[in-house]
Amino acid sequence: MIRAVTVDAHGVLLLPDPMAIKAVLEPFSCEPDEATCWKAHYQMVRLLDLADTPDWPTMNRRFAEALGVGPSDQDEAGSILADRVYLGTSWIPAPGAAAALERLTAIGLGAAVVSNTVHGDLAGLLTRTGLCDIGGDLVAVTAIIDSQVIGFEKPDPRPFQMALKALNEPASDVIHVGDSLHSDVVGALGMGMPVVHIDPLILCDDRRHAHSSSFEDFVIDLIN
Repeated sequence: MIRAVTVDAHGVLLLPDPMAIKAVLEPFSCEPDEATCWKAHYQMVRLLDLADTPDWPTMNRRFAEALGVGPSDQDEAGSILADRVYLGTSWIPAPGAAAALERLTAIGLGAAVVSNTVHGDLAGLLTRTGLCDIGGDLVAVTAIIDSQVIGFEKPDPRPFQMALKALNEPASDVIHVGDSLHSDVVGALGMGMPVVHIDPLILCDDRRHAHSSSFEDFVIDLIN
């Protein structure tokens, strides 16, 4: 029986801000639309999942390429994108994510956010984007676990353990929702938690765990 949900932030509750991406890419004569920006995110997550050790310059270049940047500008544009957008706080709510999170908590399910960050401002970002907070005026979550703050990244079990302790639920009763096979799926399954992999481009062919196209669709399926 599912009694609570832990949720990854980037790629699940949040997506890269297309306006911020366009601002970075304007000098490179590149103006990707919203769909292209978000498709590029999930392509990058898949590349990271397939890499034994991430080669960040190559990843940055591939991100720029996916956004439509020409070959001669990909190194420069990719580096700026990583600094100003991807590893920073230029993210916006994923379509339907705020309402979906509210629906979850309204039916009595506990919720906690468990995310890897570089910026270390996950709680502030979730508040500024109007998604959730702890004890404020937004949708209430029990905990916001930021890897940069606690010093441990998923798939390390400790971020999940902290969330489970805050929720006061056993792992088997808490489902984790994330967009990374490496960080989210492997980490949650290692804890004995059921997991749903957000994979809108259907890039993951591992049918041993559940998939969904978005957090909104996951909540609809869970409630119905």
